[in-house]
Amino acid sequence: MGACCRGMADDSDHYEDVDVVISMLKAVYCRDGADVAVQAAKHMIAAAAALVTCENGPDETRRILRIVGEAQGKTS
Repeated sequence: MGACCRGMADDSDHYEDVDVVISMLKAVYCRDGADVAVQAAKHMIAAAAALVTCENGPDETRRILRIVGEAQGKTS
């Protein structure tokens, strides 16, 4: 792993990490409402994009964000 990822979880921990993040967002939603939860999610996405850029470069970040955008378009 590159310098940006020191201390990152092993692959086996990723699903558990996702559950933790979802729980955090649900708690923010229940405590502070939808607008604050959306802002928190945006901050999480920005942090993840910065990490992907650091580790894999901007092209990979754009590819991932495009996939997410396409998935959103299919669900809305």
